[in-house]
Amino acid sequence: MRRVTELLGGCAGLLLAAGVHGQSCDTVLNTGSLDLTQGGVSCADTGITTANFFAKSYDLSVLLPGEDFELSCIEFGATNGNTTALEATITVYVDTDGGDPRAPGVDMEAIGTTTLELAGASGNVLLQASFDPPLCLGAGGTYVVEMGIPQATDGFASIAGNVGPDNQTFIRADDCGLNEYVSYASIGFDTQFWAQQLIGEAGCDGVVCDCYTGSDCFVPHEEPGCDDPICSATVCSFDQFCCDVTWDDSCSALAEAYCGVSGFPCDFPTATSTETEPCGQDTNGGCNMDVPAFESISVGDVVAGTYFADETAEVRDTDWYEFTIEERSIVTWTVWSRVAVDNFIINDQCDDLLAIVAVGSGECPNVNTACLEAGTYRAFVAPVVDGNLPCDLPEFPEYVASLEAEPVDGCPGFDECAGGTESITPNSGLELTAGGISCAAGGITTENTWAVTIDLATGTTGGSDVSVSCVEFGVNNGGSAVPASVQLWIDTDGGDPVQPGVDLELIGTRETVAVTGVNLQRASFDPPICVPADSQLVVSLSMEPSTDGFATFGGNNLPSSSGTFILSDSCGLATFTNLIDIGFPDINWVVDVEADLECGGGSDCTGDFNGDGVVDGADFGFILAAWGPCPGCPEDLDGNGTVNGADVGLLLAVWGPCP
Repeated sequence: MRRVTELLGGCAGLLLAAGVHGQSCDTVLNTGSLDLTQGGVSCADTGITTANFFAKSYDLSVLLPGEDFELSCIEFGATNGNTTALEATITVYVDTDGGDPRAPGVDMEAIGTTTLELAGASGNVLLQASFDPPLCLGAGGTYVVEMGIPQATDGFASIAGNVGPDNQTFIRADDCGLNEYVSYASIGFDTQFWAQQLIGEAGCDGVVCDCYTGSDCFVPHEEPGCDDPICSATVCSFDQFCCDVTWDDSCSALAEAYCGVSGFPCDFPTATSTETEPCGQDTNGGCNMDVPAFESISVGDVVAGTYFADETAEVRDTDWYEFTIEERSIVTWTVWSRVAVDNFIINDQCDDLLAIVAVGSGECPNVNTACLEAGTYRAFVAPVVDGNLPCDLPEFPEYVASLEAEPVDGCPGFDECAGGTESITPNSGLELTAGGISCAAGGITTENTWAVTIDLATGTTGGSDVSVSCVEFGVNNGGSAVPASVQLWIDTDGGDPVQPGVDLELIGTRETVAVTGVNLQRASFDPPICVPADSQLVVSLSMEPSTDGFATFGGNNLPSSSGTFILSDSCGLATFTNLIDIGFPDINWVVDVEADLECGGGSDCTGDFNGDGVVDGADFGFILAAWGPCPGCPEDLDGNGTVNGADVGLLLAVWGPCP
């Protein structure tokens, strides 16, 4: 099969499968990757998508110069969070002016249409639409593939794709005022691309071809070797006949058994010790064993180990190493592997008391860093593969891991907090199981701010001032540490946050750092921040641009009483935008506020409502939050039962450091 890929720095994806197929299509037109790593952006109303159309263009003068192309199938990514199926329409157009698509009837003339079902409650899936008879796309033309998705009833439906690079993705949605197509990049989503490819034959003969695009490693064929060099080398290490003579039934059977692993190159460091567990056995399976057993490891060790996976038996080898540190330290657990891994640092408990302290990130190496108090912990590693990972497969079942620790006086990003009697969170659980959404360029995040709202008029905090001493917040950072700040605001109109200076009054800031890995970090406020009774509290996290990775909030997919909001000028988000409204309805930032009811102690200084020894803008925020009738409120400085301009004048009169 000829695979035509426009050179944009990406690589064409393969839909791997096994089986015997008839006369195959000979050409695939692809401008990017078929990896499905994210959903798309759609027009939506309170998280339920309206009618949306998506488009992607193909210039045959670039992809297939001088040749016609007969289109039999289109493979594309889609997602449907609606509980019921939706019927999508796939239409192919010729672009009459050869530029960016605008709209049908303007510069787009339809040449073929088909429909297919988007199954309900499906995640990101790769689908295939077929045309019989096939469509003949004339040489040198520009063609547009469009998918129309009708209005959902109770969920979010969109395209699915990845961060690119790729040709532009376009959206059209009347309900959002987009009467003609605009590119994702032009509305702030320059790392959102629709995964898609065209399958067919060069030249037009009117005959539909078989659109199977999988590897020929799983299909017997006369020529020696197969189209996947990793699979070919693996099979031929067992039977050289497959690479010297012909790829027969035995060769394809070996491919079925040993080629389910998607790996990558990785140079291993020199190990200082070897795992005691032989591959295929389970002697250090930790909390996964009936009688938990752990292999000891010391700081400074570099261990060479093995793991395996048996898909049929539903077995995955997990290796647990136990270590102890005598003082507070920054611990780094690094794994070099040729397959993806789960890399965890875990506490010294099992069952319900088990807690994952930190999660690693990266491929080769996968690095996990955590600041830990003195004590005993477990370092965990296990392969993440789709299929089998047999012990006799060359290289892939092997790994090398190192444990390092550097004593520190304090943990950056993990303040020591006095805590409080109240744990106030919008989340239904504090597990960190999902990475967040960030504005990024080339996979490196720019500046971003995220926010959640907490209504203090509800629950145990209703009717009481609240003294905030600590905020725990989720961070997911795949690069180096990034300077950050946690800020507390009062939302003066009680609705969704819009923008600082518009409806948000700052009452507290704590500078911090977003550390590497997946962590629930802590920011302390000393002295505590006093939040007036029944306020709408907004907690925000701002990160500076990363230098080498993707840094975002840490969250989960559990229900939350607050939306998660994002603000980033780099992506054109000049005001806080709910992630629900830009295509991410199920990702919530994890935030937990530790506080006490009432603001005891306080300050004897008039107007110093937060007790920090200074009358300043933070105290002015208290005035605004209490504005209006408020008998007995401390913000009612003249005692007339109403907080108004007279109280502002009294506050300005004592502005500055308290005497």
